[in-house]
Amino acid sequence: MKKLLLTALIAVSLTSFAFAAPVKKVNSFVTNSFNNDFKNVGSVAWDVSSSYAKATFVLDNIRTEAFYTLDGEFIGTTHAIAIEDLPVAAKRSFAKKYAGYTVKEAIKFDGEDGTAYFISAENEKESVILKASKSGLSVYNVN
Repeated sequence: MKKLLLTALIAVSLTSFAFAAPVKKVNSFVTNSFNNDFKNVGSVAWDVSSSYAKATFVLDNIRTEAFYTLDGEFIGTTHAIAIEDLPVAAKRSFAKKYAGYTVKEAIKFDGEDGTAYFISAENEKESVILKASKSGLSVYNVN
């Protein structure tokens, strides 16, 4: 279940929230958890789906998204990064295996299980989401 939720979160981070009509009400479990985790941020925008809540805000001059279960359990944060900030093995693997692809976005996910990197890229035929690690790349999703 946790991997399914992580998959959904990464897909949402790399795409828009526009496909699902978000619920506008954030419950107190989520807001209390957020306020405890991120004490000095302002201008928080919330999107709530049927399975999680996403807060978008600026932290240390970086647009950040924090994800919570509807019970207020912290899932993780994401923010965009430059392709140059990926692990070296992942950059080399991408250059070799996906030379004809254009990077649309790269994100860093920090969660309770550690840090993961994801790349959204496309060519004329398909779009891919790749998970980057110190050992290289793995295909996370293909469209």
